[in-house]
Amino acid sequence: MKKAALLLLLIALTFSLVAQDEETTGRKGKFFFIPEIWMSFGTRTYIDLAPMVGYHAMDRLAIAIGPHYIFQTQNANSYYQNSYQTHAYGLKGFARFSLITNAEEFLPINLFSELFVHVEYEGLSLEKAYYVPPYTEEGRFVYNGFLVGGGLSQRVGMHNSVSFTILWDINEMTVSPYSNPIFRVGFNAFF
Repeated sequence: MKKAALLLLLIALTFSLVAQDEETTGRKGKFFFIPEIWMSFGTRTYIDLAPMVGYHAMDRLAIAIGPHYIFQTQNANSYYQNSYQTHAYGLKGFARFSLITNAEEFLPINLFSELFVHVEYEGLSLEKAYYVPPYTEEGRFVYNGFLVGGGLSQRVGMHNSVSFTILWDINEMTVSPYSNPIFRVGFNAFF
């Protein structure tokens, strides 16, 4: 159960719905929507909702922004002596640049379709009692997270793809809600 919960935590189920004209292969000027959801249940419950609206500023450059909400609970057990429940909320945005597109056209085997770099910012309001040692203060603070990394995207059929992203929180400290590295898997539906 613990391994399944960890696996669910590490996998981001991202569904991207991209509005594209059938006759145009370029993405420049197109909007897209990402209803990002992460879930993990067990002695620790983690629910992460981060829907974003994005825009392809160029064929290779996409930007997106949206709200971010995290709900966490922890039941007391042999590792954690106290139970808790907390909410985090804020704003999240990213820029993604494709270094290689249509890689299947020149690679001898179909390893991936797209190679990209990814930069992300998020400002989250966190409770001091759960993130700031000695974990006794009341109130909230804003955590500014800067995530950088990259990934691969593989087309699966004509209008679908799967992306694998690895990110590092370069502002990682004891108050970060993440531990490096951060792995994400996205399932994208294009139409």
